[in-house]
Amino acid sequence: MRARLFVVAILAACAGHKPAATTPKRGIEAAALPFHVLDRTGHQLDEKAFWDQLAAARAICVGEEHPNPHHHWVQLQVVRTLAPRWHAFALGMEMVQRPFQGALDDFAAGRIDDDTMRSRTGWADRWGYDYNLYGPTIHAALAAHASLLALNAAKELTKKVVHHGLDSLTLDEKTQVPQLDLDDKVHRAWFDALMEDMGGSEAHSHKPEPTDKQPAPEHTGSDAERDAEMPSADRIYTVQVIWDETMADTAATWLKSHPDGHVIILAGGGHCHDSAIVNRIKRRGIPEVVSIRSVIDDKEGSVADALAKPINDYVVVLEMPPGVERAATPE
Repeated sequence: MRARLFVVAILAACAGHKPAATTPKRGIEAAALPFHVLDRTGHQLDEKAFWDQLAAARAICVGEEHPNPHHHWVQLQVVRTLAPRWHAFALGMEMVQRPFQGALDDFAAGRIDDDTMRSRTGWADRWGYDYNLYGPTIHAALAAHASLLALNAAKELTKKVVHHGLDSLTLDEKTQVPQLDLDDKVHRAWFDALMEDMGGSEAHSHKPEPTDKQPAPEHTGSDAERDAEMPSADRIYTVQVIWDETMADTAATWLKSHPDGHVIILAGGGHCHDSAIVNRIKRRGIPEVVSIRSVIDDKEGSVADALAKPINDYVVVLEMPPGVERAATPE
């Protein structure tokens, strides 16, 4: 039964389904914190050197805990700081699925407003996190004349794979699936460790509650019968890889069509690390790819945990001043 609940949890996290949440009254600007930056060896970087190194990258994956406003503030700073330094720039978003690229194009061109874009991309149902956590960063990118990229795979596709496997896809559906590397031992070990942990927090940076929107099989039999019908670990892993490969493929395709361009990717922390999106973009011929992980220093080991087994190029250590409470996190 415990395993069955975990499957529902990880699917919930990956799909982004969560009841619409409230954000701090002053938005993510209220989540600003002092910070310093460490490289993957644990050495502290001069802030100018950090921004210079980021500016030289073709793709930057900025990981997030989806409901954490402090992480979204970091993403906003990355966009604001780097966009003026680039001639061509795109903001790629895990939050929007590939079939809805047209809506992002219309939004970037000013033909539709925020509400219409959210409606046409199915933001509330297909993602579910408060748009106000993302809106300031999106608008900062648009102010710099950025393109917007719908990075992710359609949920109809991943739902079919998790229940019936890759072989169940039609010829048309198979054309939507990019080249998959399902044999990356490092990535599979990361995923298996996540499965053992049972919480899913490292994969998608929070522990969601099961919801009635998840694609768990409907069955009225015993727990044993229901458990037997749950998706296998291999199918869940396949969907994880489809998400990573689709986002990597979308970003790499744009970069190849814009030789002087750069992409900032907003995605969950479980997608923004070496063996996830980063190496999958590199495999597609774009070597200059880096990832950022944001960590609030709790003085109890959070930073050490991030450095113990480094899988990110940079760790942004957010410093909570004494007497200051963390910005409100949606529940």
